[in-house]
Parts: sequence; C-alpha cells; structure tokens
Amino acid sequence: MKSKTLMAGGASVLAILALTGAALIASAGPAAAQDQTINNVQANWAQARAQLNSDIEDINGDVSLTAAAINNSFSADITGDAIIRNAQLTTRGSNAELNSDIDDVVGDVSATAAAIGNSASVVVNEASSYNSVANYQRAIGNFNADLNVGVDDIAGDVSATAAAIGNSLSVTAGGDDLNLSNQQFFRGDAVAELNGHIEDVNGEVSLTAAAIANSASYEIEAENWARLNNVQTTNIDPRAYSNIGVDDVAGDVTSTTAAISNSLSVSTLPATADIEINSRQLNNAYTGAVANATISDIAGDVSTTAAAIGNSVSVSSITDF
Repeated sequence: MKSKTLMAGGASVLAILALTGAALIASAGPAAAQDQTINNVQANWAQARAQLNSDIEDINGDVSLTAAAINNSFSADITGDAIIRNAQLTTRGSNAELNSDIDDVVGDVSATAAAIGNSASVVVNEASSYNSVANYQRAIGNFNADLNVGVDDIAGDVSATAAAIGNSLSVTAGGDDLNLSNQQFFRGDAVAELNGHIEDVNGEVSLTAAAIANSASYEIEAENWARLNNVQTTNIDPRAYSNIGVDDVAGDVTSTTAAISNSLSVSTLPATADIEINSRQLNNAYTGAVANATISDIAGDVSTTAAAIGNSVSVSSITDF
C-alpha cells in the first residue's frame, strides 16, 4: 500500500511538470532553442529533523551555529540561455531545534534554526536571448523551528534567527526575453519560536522569528520583455513567537517577529524594458505574530516589530510598463 501511495504522488508531480514544460515550449515558438535545459522533480514523504545542543565558551574567533531541516532543496547557477523547470512536493514536514549557551567570544555570534519544506534558488547569468524559469512547490505538513539561546560577553555582533518556511523561491535572471512562472501551495503549520537572553554585547544585536507559508523573490533584467505569472495559496497557519531579554548592548538592537502567508517580491533592474506581472494570492489561514521583549541599557537604537501578514506583493524599479 505504501508503494502505491508513493507512485501516485510521484506521478502527480511528474504530470504537473510535464504540463508546465509543454506550456512553456508552446509559448516559446520557433525561437525556443536553448543552450541548457534543467528539469528537476523532488518528492519527499518523510520528516526531516535537525537538532543541535551546545555550550560554547572562551572563543577567540567567530561562532556560527546552524540547525537546518530541509525536505527538498534545488539550486541552479547557470551562465547562458536556459529553460529551467522545478517541481517539489513534501508531505511530512520538518523540525529544526537549536539550544545553546554562548559566553566570552571575541568575534561575532550567529545562531540559526531553520525548518523548510521546499527551497529553490535559480540564477541565470549572461543570457542573450529567451529564458524561462517555471516553479511548482507543494508543502503539506508541520514545519517547526525552535531556537533557545543564552549569549553573554560578546565583542562583536550577535544574530539569532528561527525560521519556519513551507515554500521558498529565489530567482535572479536576465536575457532578451524572460518567461517566469510560480505556483506555490501550502497546507500545514509553520511555527517559528525564538527564546533568547542576550547581554554584554559590544556590537549590534539582531533577533528574528519568521514563519512563512509561501515566499517568492525575483530580481529580473530583460532587454525586450519579461512576463511573470504568480499563484500562491495558503490554507493552514503560519505563526511566529519571540520571547527575548536584551541588556547592556553598545550598538543597535533589532527584533522582528513576522508571520506571513503569501509573499511576492519583484525587483527589476533599469535595463528592463516591458514587464507584465500577473499575481494571485489566496489566504485561508490564521496568521499570528506574538513578541514579548524586555530591553534595557542600550547605547544604540532599538527597533522591535511584530507583524502578521496575509498577502503581500512588492514591486520596485519598473522603468516601462
């Protein structure tokens, strides 16, 4: 029975990829001959779990700690013209937990707990003609990131991040013509929790708890035209929590607690000629952000934010529409 389930899920992903590819080839027409074609299909039916427990003291350099649980990850850095199709499915979720006490560090301190369902990063460099990037991501399950840190006596900067993300896409692309599409579906819990006590820091302090269902980011530069079609759907709840105490810091202190269902960010460089963006975001999820902060004796500036956002679209630097 298990084998049948896996085959059915895999077949559905392959079918979606085939349909997406056929649509791209049909729209490209005779000029669609490409130097490079990448078709990526990833399906994950098992939970990913990462846990890091540490006590760190008396370090002359920097300290970097990461607990990362990722179900599917795809990365492409291409030079020249390309057609790239990515399809990712996960159905069981991921858990990342980091627990650490850090004391007496000469350099910087960085601690990250990240639970991610599907992650895709695409870079297309020095393209000259038609290029296309098609992305499909479906995340079902519970994605939990827990970060618990105590930090004391740090000469440099301190950064702590708990991030729970269902689907994530980042695209940087250029060329004469760009055809871009993104479909992201999320159903499950994305929960990020940051508990931290930070004191006696000579540098700056940055603390982040972020729970995101669907996120897509584009930086595009096209000589002739660029077309982007975006569809994002969220059904169950992204939630972010932070409980922090910060004391005796020489630099600035920034604390961000953010829960976001659907996010699209598009940045076009000045050389972009004509651009068409079609975006549809559907949110049926409770989105919550709760921050509890006690901050005192700070020489620099202090900024604290709790933000719960259902749908967000940001477009910048369009020169001709």
